[in-house]
Amino acid sequence: MKNKEKKIRPALDKTVFHKDSFTQQDKQTVRRKIQRTQRPSRFVPAIVGTLFAVSLVFIGIFLMNTKLMDSAKQNGLSNEDMNNTGAFTIANLSAGPFLTNETYYIVLPITWNGNSTATIKEVELFKENQQTLQTSDGISYTFYGGDAAKRPGVYARDQIGEISDIHGVEIEKESSLILEVSLRIVVPDKSRTIKIRYSVDGEDKEQNLTTGVVQGLETLPEDTSSELGSIELNTAEQNVYTAFEKDLDTQHLVGLSPMSVAKLYIQASYLEDHEVVYALYTDRKEYTQWSEKEDRAIPDSDRGTREQLTQQFRNFEQGRFLQTSKIEGYIEYYPNSNNEPPSGFQLIKNKDGIWQVAFMPIQ
Repeated sequence: MKNKEKKIRPALDKTVFHKDSFTQQDKQTVRRKIQRTQRPSRFVPAIVGTLFAVSLVFIGIFLMNTKLMDSAKQNGLSNEDMNNTGAFTIANLSAGPFLTNETYYIVLPITWNGNSTATIKEVELFKENQQTLQTSDGISYTFYGGDAAKRPGVYARDQIGEISDIHGVEIEKESSLILEVSLRIVVPDKSRTIKIRYSVDGEDKEQNLTTGVVQGLETLPEDTSSELGSIELNTAEQNVYTAFEKDLDTQHLVGLSPMSVAKLYIQASYLEDHEVVYALYTDRKEYTQWSEKEDRAIPDSDRGTREQLTQQFRNFEQGRFLQTSKIEGYIEYYPNSNNEPPSGFQLIKNKDGIWQVAFMPIQ
């Protein structure tokens, strides 16, 4: 055995390795020993590469968690709050500019993703450095709760439907915030946010939300009001309107398109001819929402001003009628721009085949 080891050691020298006295078995023994000494060096790069990759994964996870936590903090929520109780999201809408000293109602869809119901305590507008928005900023506002089915958009008071005090409103999944707002001289401000204070399972929380309609609140220049006007009727439509306002007989409306009937309604609203407005509503009992007597009791302040109507029906005549059933349909139009959600003006066909306006037609 000792003689064999003596032969193995000098075998590392190639001159010895090739001598005749060095047997084939001795050569195999040397090769195995050399391979054992080289094996660790081959594995070192692979091990280092694996450790480096694992490190990158952990760094990536850390950065992702940090980003999520930062985002949550900006919204007034901790990461634990978002995981355990849920969070609000609000539609990113835009609208305006608005006329000064006019009151508008803006419907903002809001969604809650928590497992337990969230109860609203307070909703406020804030500006830069989390300062509460004041009337001195030119914005007077109040938040209300609304129907989740109400389409987002800008409405007059008589078109908004039922609203409720925001305090105590419970949100399980989807709902609507209704922002009543009146502006003086206002310019857009990206620092404006909505702060919601609420409770979940008896625990008080708050969250900041941003939406384009709040950040983009602005007023029209004062000299633009003189340029506003009503929908322009063509000769045939004007003749029908003149005849209809005398006796309110729906037979005058026979053969009119949904667009023409809608234009008569807008014209009557603009002229504050409330009897004509009501007479243009559907006479189907199942669609009637209030009586003519109740309509006469509606104060003028709740019917909307001419300026509001002009803004609400901007680009109306470029709209298109979409029939949704044998007796129902709506005119789709874009009062602001094609990049924003359209408005819809609903109409209903009566039993005589005459198109009439739905109660609260803007949805």
